[in-house]
Amino acid sequence: MPYLSIAKRGFSSRFDLVEIENAILYKLRSGCQWRLLQMGHLFSGEPPSQDTVFHHYRKWSIKEE
Repeated sequence: MPYLSIAKRGFSSRFDLVEIENAILYKLRSGCQWRLLQMGHLFSGEPPSQDTVFHHYRKWSIKEE
């Protein structure tokens, strides 16, 4: 996904960025609270915490400003 920022120092996320993006889009469409995201249904493997998804959301939204 070329339009999303990637860490400059070689950090790679343990979770698939496409699935994190889908979780963010689901949250924005449904209007639910971050803590009410159904993480088990949104991720194929071990799901991250809601804080991880929120961290990526904040990082990408601040990057756009």
